[in-house]
Amino acid sequence: MEEQTKGLDKDGFIENLYSPKNIAPEFQGVVNAIIDSLLSELPNQIDGIYLYGSVPRGTAIIGRSDLDVSIVLTTPIGQKEKGVFKLLSDTIPKAYPQVSKLDIDPGFLRNVLQPKEKYHWQFWLKHCCCCIWGNDLSIKFPRYKPSNEIAQALNGDLSTFLKQMTPNFKTMTDADVVKVIGKKLVRATYYFVAEQDGSWYTNLSQCAAVAKRHYPNQSDDIELALQYALGQLTSRVEALELYERLSKELVVKKV
Repeated sequence: MEEQTKGLDKDGFIENLYSPKNIAPEFQGVVNAIIDSLLSELPNQIDGIYLYGSVPRGTAIIGRSDLDVSIVLTTPIGQKEKGVFKLLSDTIPKAYPQVSKLDIDPGFLRNVLQPKEKYHWQFWLKHCCCCIWGNDLSIKFPRYKPSNEIAQALNGDLSTFLKQMTPNFKTMTDADVVKVIGKKLVRATYYFVAEQDGSWYTNLSQCAAVAKRHYPNQSDDIELALQYALGQLTSRVEALELYERLSKELVVKKV
């Protein structure tokens, strides 16, 4: 479907490919566990729980795919909440080895609803997630077409991303670190040219193919980023060097 439509509907709006109906039976147990754990650890603080990534797209691979969760809280995110997220990120993958890693992306309801979050949180919940528990905020938000505003909102942190991720990287394996770096680079290069290309792909290989056409001088580095994203290369040092090199090119160009 995505191949034929280029990720857009007939009116040019980005398709949302994420749904609870796409969750394979093998992953339903871990999804239920994260919902139950969050509600138990943070009672009366959660507005909604959302899934993104391969599990709600129905493309997850047992033992290799991450479980990606966005949470909107009714309270500000403090040390207690961060401690809960870290505990779950450490324990859930051990109890449910069908997922390789648990990523939790939290937001504070009051901030999510701010006008300045139009192209960030509001776009994210509308087009890149599905609600699996609670209040589905996405119903309130308009549909979006690919735009540079979205690209900037999702990847405006390119120059500071490594610094922000350093605490997380310290506790992650090389294999997990290079996947994060590779995915970030592939998606960033693609998002900056999605509007020009008239597409919105979620498949990393498709994203990389489009990016290489628009950045021919960086084609080799984009291919390297794809290989890191797919787990075909595992050198943390070389992945970090690639990030420094390619992200500077993107920040300078901002096509």
